[in-house]
Amino acid sequence: MELVANEELFRAGTTIRAAHLLLRGSIKRSSAVTGQAPTIIELIESPQLLGPGELFAGTRHTSTATAISPCLLLAIDSQRLRQVVRQDSELSWRLLGDLARRQCALEDDASGHRTGLTGTQRTLDYLLELAGDPGGLAGETTVLLKAAKKTIAAHMGMTPESFSRSLRELSDNGVIVVDGRHVHIQRAALLDTATGDSTRRLSFSRKPRGERASPARSLAPGALINACGRLRMLSQRMAIAWGLLASDIAPSQARVRLRQLEGEFERILARLSAADLPPALSGHLQGVADLWPAYRATVIEAVADPADAPQLLAMSEDILAATDRLTGQAEQAARTPAGRTVNIAGRNRMLSQRIGKFFLFAHWSGGDAAIRPHIEACAQEFEDNLEQLRQSGRKQPELAAQLQEVASQWQKFHHALAPNLSRPGRAAHVRTVMAEGDRLLRHVDTTVKLYERLVK
Repeated sequence: MELVANEELFRAGTTIRAAHLLLRGSIKRSSAVTGQAPTIIELIESPQLLGPGELFAGTRHTSTATAISPCLLLAIDSQRLRQVVRQDSELSWRLLGDLARRQCALEDDASGHRTGLTGTQRTLDYLLELAGDPGGLAGETTVLLKAAKKTIAAHMGMTPESFSRSLRELSDNGVIVVDGRHVHIQRAALLDTATGDSTRRLSFSRKPRGERASPARSLAPGALINACGRLRMLSQRMAIAWGLLASDIAPSQARVRLRQLEGEFERILARLSAADLPPALSGHLQGVADLWPAYRATVIEAVADPADAPQLLAMSEDILAATDRLTGQAEQAARTPAGRTVNIAGRNRMLSQRIGKFFLFAHWSGGDAAIRPHIEACAQEFEDNLEQLRQSGRKQPELAAQLQEVASQWQKFHHALAPNLSRPGRAAHVRTVMAEGDRLLRHVDTTVKLYERLVK
C-alpha cells in the first residue's frame, strides 16, 4: 500500500487489523492527551515494522501513525502474523531483538531528558543513531533528514530554534556539515582530539549552574587562525557561486549559496572585529574590511554577467591576498608551531576552492591555456602542503586517517578537472568538478578543525 505525505495510516483507539512494514519513506507515531498538543513517540525510517509493542500487546492502537513523506508499506494480517510468530522461533527471536533495541532507544531518550543532556548532545546522538554503523576512523557518513526539522525537534523534546542552534554548534565544532536535508557526519571530528584521547567521543556537556556565557573578547590561537583562514576560502567560494550563476548552472542553488556565504563572511568579520586583537592583526583585518563592500556589491548584488568575469576574478584574487595576509599575521600572533599546521591545512582548504574557481573562469579568461598554469601551481602547493601535514600528523591516528581520506578525495577532484568524453558538454563537466570539490572541501575543513584543537 502507498501513502502520500501527511496521510494517516491508523489512528489511536482504532482496532489493530494489520501489521505494517515500512518499505520506503518515513512515518511518525504520536499520541495526544485531550487539550494538549500531540507528542511524537517515534520517527520511523524504512525498512522497519511499525509499533511492534502495541501490535503484540493489545487489540487497539495506542498511537496515531502519519506519513511524513510518500511511503510504501506492506500490510500483513495481524492475526496471521501472531500465529506465525508462535510457530517460528527464528522470527520470534528477531522480533524480540527489534523490540529490545527500540525499548533501549526510548529509554535513552527518556534518560537524556532526566539527566539534562544538552540539546547539542541529544542532536548528535540522534544523528549517529540515523547513521547506524559508524564506519572507519575518518571520512564521512551522510544521513538524510526525511522529516521536517520541527518534527525532529518535537521528537527530541526541543523547539525548532534549539534544534537549529544545536546543528550550528555541531557544525561550528566541525562534527557535521549541513547541506539542506543532508547532514555529513565527519567521523574523525567525533573524537576528542583536544584532550589527546583519540578513543573517546567528543561530548557536549551542560555548563555548571551559575556559569554565564559572555561575549568572547579574545579567541584561542587555533580558532583565530582558523577563522581568518576561513575568510580566504569563503572569498573563493563566492566567486564560484557567481560563476555558476553567470553560467546558468543550477542558478537557484547558487543564489542561495551566495547568501549563505555572504552571511558567514560577515559573521566572521564581526566576530574578529569584536575580539581583542594585536594592532598588527587589527590593521590587516581593516584591510579585508575595506575590500569587502566592493567585492560584496559585485559578487552578491550585481547581475552575474559573463562580461564581468575578468573583473570579478581580479577582485577575488585581491581579497584573497588580503585575507591571506590576515591569516599569516594570526599565525605569527599564535607563537606556536602548531599554529603553522592550522594555517597550512587552511591553505589547502582555500586551494580546493581556488582551483575550482580557476577551472570555472577559464571559459571567460583566455581559455585553458591561460588558466592551466594557475591550476597547476595551486595543485602543486596543495600536494606539498598535504605531505607536510601527513608528516606532522603521523602520531595522531584520527589525523593520519583523515589525511588519507583527503589524499584519496584530492585524486578524485584532480582527475575530474581533466576533460572526459563521458561528460559531453561544459555544464556536465562543471557539475562533476563542483561536486568533487565540495566533497574535498568537507574533508579538508575537518582536517583544519582537528589541527585547531591541537593548538594549546
